[in-house]
Parts: sequence; structure tokens; C-alpha cells
Amino acid sequence: MSAGAAVAEELALHGVPDSARVNTIDNAGTTLLTFGTERQRRRHCPQMAAGRVVFSVLYTEPDAGSDLGGMATRAERTADGWRLTGTKTWNATTADARYGICAARVAGGGDNAYAATALFVVPLDHPAVRIEALPTVNPEPFFTVHLDGAEVDDEALIGSPDAGWSMLTEALGLERTGICFAGRARRWLDQLVRALEARGGPGGAQELSRLDAEVTAARLLGWRAVADLSDGRLGAAAAAAAKWWNSELAQRVARLAWELLGPQGSPAFPDLMVAVREAPGLTLAAGTSEMQLSTVVTDLLDGGDPWEEPI
Repeated sequence: MSAGAAVAEELALHGVPDSARVNTIDNAGTTLLTFGTERQRRRHCPQMAAGRVVFSVLYTEPDAGSDLGGMATRAERTADGWRLTGTKTWNATTADARYGICAARVAGGGDNAYAATALFVVPLDHPAVRIEALPTVNPEPFFTVHLDGAEVDDEALIGSPDAGWSMLTEALGLERTGICFAGRARRWLDQLVRALEARGGPGGAQELSRLDAEVTAARLLGWRAVADLSDGRLGAAAAAAAKWWNSELAQRVARLAWELLGPQGSPAFPDLMVAVREAPGLTLAAGTSEMQLSTVVTDLLDGGDPWEEPI
């Protein structure tokens, strides 16, 4: 886990787009390695590790985002496997992906969506799968995926049909440490300082100094979460706190860049204007800020310590 976090941090520090790695390695790869069958692992994991195959993550729906309890996509049993019907949206890397990890509610699985969620490996070139591009200001494209009764065999099911929620939560663990968001905050802040110096003065020096200290602390918070995750000690509230703080901080850095540089930005640092477009999505990805705060508050009201109660 620490090695994966180090890669995530370095990619963020150097401005390398990481959605393909996050979706393919951190999310899909972790899920298949931990819960997949031997055949699934042999078929997919070597190709994923070699960068030959990209996965997309098909979780979010038009009416179900951070809380997938309202998920409407259905998985119905057939004679040879499963039939998937529903719509997934705000999916990244889909245009380049060969497969998607799709979350669906098992038909007849009861009223508790969390106990009736299953994960499936779905080939995105399936004739009953339609992909549409979404308009967005984000520098990275997003897509909507329609599953029009896509039939897959039993080998597509990951784990058991009632374990999808726990698998999904575990796969998001590394992303929710916030380490990649802290890396973005550091890269953007350092570029902002250099851009202001190039213009002849570090305007907003007090705010920049405050943010520099906060970004340093954010990195330590993220690595503490990574260490606890590696040891199996990372509590849900602690993960939520780390993700919330680091994503909100990166967003504040991008906002300050806009305020100090204006809409034209700095020709020498074009990434800063990309940051302005990317930053709003950071507090949505891997769970909205509101959901993270709800998790922390619930834990505190129950008398818990966010750093003492493992998942």
C-alpha cells in the first residue's frame, strides 16, 4: 500500500494524469487481487500491471453518487449468468477502457441496497453497452454508460453477490487517504509562488505562507492514513477526515491562483488554469465533502476516536 501511495504522490507532484492508474490499479486491480477468482486474476491483472488494459469504474449513477444506497442498476439472474440494466455516469477513462467494474443491485436481494450489491467485470465493447461523452469544463473527459440488458457469464461476478459494498469500500481506501490530493496541492502552490515571483512580487504572501504550512501538514495527514491503512487500522472517520481536508485544501490553492493571477493565468505555468478547472471535482471524487464530514461527525457523536477505530 505504501508503494502505491508513493507512486500516486509522485504522479500528482509531477502533474501526470492519474485517472487510468487510479481506476485500473487502485480500484479495479485491488478488487480483483483481493476478491477475484484465480482465473479472473490471471486473465486481467498481468495486463493491467503492464499498462496494456485500462479499466473504468462504473459506480455513480444519475441519482446515486456518494451514497450508492439509491443505486438503480439491476443485476438479474439468467440461465448462464447475469443481465445488467441501468445507467452509470461521470465515468473517467471510459473511452480508453476495455472493461468496467460495474456495481449493481441484485434483483430479489432484499430492500437493503448495501447487502444486495454485486460487482461485475463488464466488457465495454459489449453490444448492449452504449457510451456517451459528457460536456464538462474539466480537462479530463467524462462519460455516461448505458447498460441495455447486457448479459455476462458467471465469470464476470467478483466475489459473492452480496459482498459488493464491502469490496467497493476497500478498493477506495487508498484514494480516500487523500495523498494524491495533497500532491496536487503542493504542485499547484509551488507553481503559484513561482508564477507570482515571475510577475515581480509574491502578492498574497500571508495567505501563501499559511497555505504552505497547511499543505505540509496535509501530506503528513495523508501518509498517516496510508500507514494506518497498510496496518489495517484506518478507521472510516479517519479516512474521511484525510480525504476531506486534502481535497478541500487543493481546491483552496486553485481558488487562490485564480484570485491572484486572474482568468488569464500565467503563460509560463498553464497547469494553474487547468487546476482551476480540475479542482472542483476533487471534493466530489471518492465521496463528496459532505459525505466525509457526515462520517466524521457520526463517529464523534457516537463517542469514537477517528484514529482509533479500524474499519
